[in-house]
Amino acid sequence: MLYFIPTPIGNKDDITVRAMKLFQSLEFFVCEDTRTTMKLMKMYDIPYKDKTFFSLTSFTSNNQLARYVDILKASDIGLVSEAGTPGLSDPGKSMIQLCNEYAIPYTVLPGANALVPAVVAAGFDTSEFIYLWFLPTKKGRQTKIKEILASKIPVFVYESVHRMEKLLKELSQAGFTGNISIAREVSKMFEQHFTGTVKEALEMITTKKLPIKGEFVVGIKN
Repeated sequence: MLYFIPTPIGNKDDITVRAMKLFQSLEFFVCEDTRTTMKLMKMYDIPYKDKTFFSLTSFTSNNQLARYVDILKASDIGLVSEAGTPGLSDPGKSMIQLCNEYAIPYTVLPGANALVPAVVAAGFDTSEFIYLWFLPTKKGRQTKIKEILASKIPVFVYESVHRMEKLLKELSQAGFTGNISIAREVSKMFEQHFTGTVKEALEMITTKKLPIKGEFVVGIKN
């Protein structure tokens, strides 16, 4: 069985009891970064020196695949990303495809991620919504923004600190007059939520009330 184990995205208390039990009991782990997983276990006082850690890239590399499929079929293994839920906006998604292709049983534990709190905290109806991960940085970005603005239900995207202000200006230039929600630094010390117009958000950036720091989830509603 392959266990997709969510890990805290900001507050170390976001770890679940079930995740802790698996950290303690499992012998094998596939990690986006093995050093991060070891550091996490150390933080929770979980002995890890007798455990085996594999990098995610070795599992998904074609020339190593046959070797690791046998390990997956024979053992209970935990999959851990840098932070949050493996497979949601990170390379862990490829492991789901691998499991389905080779009939490897798996289960995804509920737990920490930035998307769900951002959707719940948005100040508009989110009974239906679309999630698009990160927008393209260059090619296809404007096309994707046009698709978002044509949507009849809210669209949520992740945006990097380097392009957050740019996105707001792009929405303004495209004539967007609806509401947006911004979730910044979810589960971290300086967590912040905002719902309003693009103009109001840009004013908050200008006045430093909305710092362009950290990680963002943006909801866009016509």
